[in-house]
Amino acid sequence: MIKIIRIFLVFLVSAVNVFCSSINIYHTSDTHGYYYPHLIDGKEIGGFAALSSLIAEDKNPRLLLDSGDYSSGTFEAAESKGLLSVQFMNMAGYNGAAIGNHEGDFGEKAMLDNIAAAKFDVLAANIFDERTGTYPEKIKPFAVYKVKDKKIAVIGIAKNPLPASKRIKTIGLAKALKKALADIKETKPDATILLIHESFTDGLPKKIKNFLNDAANSGAIDLVLGGHFHKIIQNEKIDGTVFVESGGELKGASKIILNFSDKTGLLENINSEFIVLNNLKIKENSEIKIFADSNYRKDADYVLSYAKERIEKDRYFQDGSVDSPLGNLFADAIKKGTGADIALHNTGGLRADMPKGPITKRTVFGISPFSNKIIVAEVDGGFIKKFLLKSLKQNGCSFQFSGLSVKYRYKNNRPEIIQILVNGKPIENKKLYSLALNDYIAAGNSKGYMFKNVLNKKYFGDVSASQLFENYIKSNPQGIYGAKTGRIIKEK
Repeated sequence: MIKIIRIFLVFLVSAVNVFCSSINIYHTSDTHGYYYPHLIDGKEIGGFAALSSLIAEDKNPRLLLDSGDYSSGTFEAAESKGLLSVQFMNMAGYNGAAIGNHEGDFGEKAMLDNIAAAKFDVLAANIFDERTGTYPEKIKPFAVYKVKDKKIAVIGIAKNPLPASKRIKTIGLAKALKKALADIKETKPDATILLIHESFTDGLPKKIKNFLNDAANSGAIDLVLGGHFHKIIQNEKIDGTVFVESGGELKGASKIILNFSDKTGLLENINSEFIVLNNLKIKENSEIKIFADSNYRKDADYVLSYAKERIEKDRYFQDGSVDSPLGNLFADAIKKGTGADIALHNTGGLRADMPKGPITKRTVFGISPFSNKIIVAEVDGGFIKKFLLKSLKQNGCSFQFSGLSVKYRYKNNRPEIIQILVNGKPIENKKLYSLALNDYIAAGNSKGYMFKNVLNKKYFGDVSASQLFENYIKSNPQGIYGAKTGRIIKEK
């Protein structure tokens, strides 16, 4: 009798395996080393301990995937050169991850060492090792996961993993996808997922749509899991392909349900939702919490000064002004620290607002987690005018300035400059000005490609933009206010 019961139980388990009608996919992106909860409106939100518990509570068949930019962004992440991020992901049980542009923040060796330490699949169909002509060690173009009775194919696409690398190169999206899809075709997947470090809001739908419009590729990708812009996007659909993005800094995760027909076994539909990791509702995983606490750097909480108000990094759009209080403050710190005529900083290089209250080393690092050194270039007024014309946009500017102010209008889809002042005086085309900027821009990144051809430029010692900002804050122990806006004005 006992034997019969055992056989019956085995049959029941097998039946569950065979007739599973749904599979859950959990997705994160742009976690940027935020291992710990955020304190938001008095509530603890996010962190790996909460994520792990959320997934453990789900008894349905599942996968856990990430779209990249996990290596850097916090004090602890930088101290470990990204390795700590991989260790947290190993503990949380990730199945696969794409490669984001910030995976290369600590150099090629650190990136490859971190990939070697990953217990999950690192997926990037669009990169190759120039020495061998094939994928770098431990990097796969795709993985096919057997989840109960279903085969789920996941293709990874990296976004410029290491721009300065002489070894790792990238190929085009369409070429990479075409090869990966041809290779996985033989496995006959029940669903195909594209895991990519690009955003729905940055032209990704057009790139994917152009690829899928090819008759040979029609219907080849069921789900696109994106990132890079830290947006939360759920259930966007284009020609049958579903697009999902999961924000940033691990404040939550997307749960995507793949529903399969009980009759045909075919994928019927896909639905997603974003789940906030509210630690009041989700009990943190004790093992990961202990690991997190043991790696927390208390010295990063040293108070440098105080913010008298919340200082925002985003553009104001008030009275035509498209600069920001924090962007201007950061540029002021670079100008004061270098003594240059003009200082600039890339608008996207500031990652967080400065909250009202104590300003700690951790606060500064959260705002500017990059170690880019400062370069001072000598350029004439004509160069600056051309640079501004390439930087000014319909609703903003790619850079924030100190020592320079500009008024412009947008006409026929292009900017027209009305006035440029350098330290309150009209700019002179042939006059030389000293201009301080970080070496990321000077190398041609973030629309700074004009600086690649500037010969008269040199490093300002070994100091970074973040260090100059920290020095500026420490030199104002009485407190900090946001810098006034109005340096970049768009007129009607």
